[in-house]
Amino acid sequence: MSVLPAELVACARSWIGTRFHHQGRLKKTALHRGGVDCLGLLVGVAGELDLMDRLGRPFVSGDIVDYSHLPDVEKLRYTLADMMGEVSVDELRLGDVLLMNVDGRAQHLGIVSDGLGIIHAYAPAKAVVEHLLDTWWMERIVAAFRVC
Repeated sequence: MSVLPAELVACARSWIGTRFHHQGRLKKTALHRGGVDCLGLLVGVAGELDLMDRLGRPFVSGDIVDYSHLPDVEKLRYTLADMMGEVSVDELRLGDVLLMNVDGRAQHLGIVSDGLGIIHAYAPAKAVVEHLLDTWWMERIVAAFRVC
């Protein structure tokens, strides 16, 4: 299925307020707070939109859930590049996926939103949140990937 970047962002926004849960893959509902981490958010959005990777495979087929709190950062970057293709940080656009250095490791993911914002499942916020992709976050971007 072909998806516009704005549709991807709208879907990601529908996850805002879902609580943070390591290895979680469950979106909030009226009856449940759900639980998701930064990779789970990306997988959940891709699943809702039936996204395919750049080779035509279902995006969710690349999901793994047996990673530690300190994931294999090389494997993560390689997998993201294989599925989406890396783009220059200077060319960020709506819907791009960011790999960011948090706690000294390239282990955090977010989705670029309107006005150069970011939607991500952020442990310190204990939820999926959206905020400005400010200088602090920009300095932490290690790589960017294009979904659609």
